Amino acid sequence: MTVPAIAASARLSSLHVVGNELQVSAVKLEALAMARSHGLEADAIDRLGLIMTELAGNIVRHAGSGQIILRRVGESGHGCIEILALDKGSGIADMTRAMRGGVTPAGGVPIFAGLVTVRRLADFFDIYSHAGCGTAVVTHVGSPPGHDSVSRCAAEAERHGCVGVVCVPIKGEEECGDDWAVDDVAGRTTVLLVDGLGHGPGAAVAARSAISVFAPAAATTPESMMGAMHAALRPTRGAALSVAVIDRTQHTVRFCGVGNVDGRVVTPDDNRHMVPQNGIVGHTMPRVHLDTVPWPQAGRLVMHSDGVSSRWRLANYPGLVARHPALIAGVLFRDFARARDDATVLVLRDTVITPPA
Repeated sequence: MTVPAIAASARLSSLHVVGNELQVSAVKLEALAMARSHGLEADAIDRLGLIMTELAGNIVRHAGSGQIILRRVGESGHGCIEILALDKGSGIADMTRAMRGGVTPAGGVPIFAGLVTVRRLADFFDIYSHAGCGTAVVTHVGSPPGHDSVSRCAAEAERHGCVGVVCVPIKGEEECGDDWAVDDVAGRTTVLLVDGLGHGPGAAVAARSAISVFAPAAATTPESMMGAMHAALRPTRGAALSVAVIDRTQHTVRFCGVGNVDGRVVTPDDNRHMVPQNGIVGHTMPRVHLDTVPWPQAGRLVMHSDGVSSRWRLANYPGLVARHPALIAGVLFRDFARARDDATVLVLRDTVITPPA
């Protein structure tokens, strides 16, 4: 069954810097407004408010400053709000101890007690931290826990939970020139990441033109998809874009790219780089080259626009490859995003996430 198209409001992330109590309050209000517009129920909105207070407050108290990234997941009224909390603090050396109730200084309050509260209130919770590498937390807040079988939020997490993405415009722009799409059918996942030339409204028009032909082209070959997008982008300023098709029956990834949209298949032991060609889709696209690499069981597909430096290696983040894709996307964005352009990181995996105990 094909995954329904993800609305533009759900594809774009909302980035907030938090470094003082005023900014904590501001991002909390933004999250609550987003939840109301996304049709969350009153209980979920209440829980979201408490979670935002703890996550943003923890960043200010323990790291000084950091980032909160908000995104709508799923359809309005049946989805959830995803919160990424990112900082570059000293990290958590003993995660097991911290998540059992916190580390308590003599005569003080447990340092990580807020994280335990967040895990209890959230519909989904995962965390990554390593000494010297800061901390990243992802939570989903949607319909109340305890529903029969699976809550609506958990159902959306099941449908989209193997995808993690951060997609934000350059500072000062409301529209983002980056965009992305995922189509999933039995045995096959197709991923598009597009970066319209420059930034602002013109770049956004180019990106949307590629997205508009993705759904009908997703069942074709990567080369055919590139051709369809080249035709759709001719009236625009053009774009860099890459498409990847994961074939789980053949255990392969087929990749085509033109321009600076990076693609890699990463495992705990390997880093396979799929190199895009030079050119501009819509104007000067070369004859498309198809790159085919193995898709291992522990594989992670990582794609990003050139608003993110390619000088990263997941091997420098012990254990991160096994965490939720949103944590991988968040950490790479936190550490490698460039301030001068729109920035997108998309991470995809097949297997189910096991949150920390």
